[in-house]
Amino acid sequence: MARPKEWVTPNRMKFESENKTFNRQVDCISSGNVIGDVQLSGCVRPRNEIECNGFTYEKGHLQEYDLGWLLGKFPNYVKEFIRKLEYAEDHSVIAYEFRHWNGKKKIVNGYVVTTGGDDGHKVLGRWYGEHWKSRSVIDEAITYITD
Repeated sequence: MARPKEWVTPNRMKFESENKTFNRQVDCISSGNVIGDVQLSGCVRPRNEIECNGFTYEKGHLQEYDLGWLLGKFPNYVKEFIRKLEYAEDHSVIAYEFRHWNGKKKIVNGYVVTTGGDDGHKVLGRWYGEHWKSRSVIDEAITYITD
């Protein structure tokens, strides 16, 4: 089960990594579709899912839509990982970007891909940012988005 959230204020959860700037900027970290201060994440449908809202599409179309919409600015290596992932043929996955801000400049701490909720939010892939503190951010964030 994911680690329970502890709240510092009604709008900010407690987060303890080696990156104090990231910790101060955390609003909430959770699984699923999220657009937040330090997290951008989205569910990606399986390649074999072809029906949506009463319409039928070609195999892979809905997955590509998900990879291009909310996750459009994710690096190609994360999207390619999902495209080639055997698990993602028949199961949804969730892709996460964890970042913080230096003024208007986005500092990416890394990316995580997990199984969808049906399979208990297990880590399938993770990538760390360039800064040495990024590993601490990603490893701590994983405790809030996985079971």
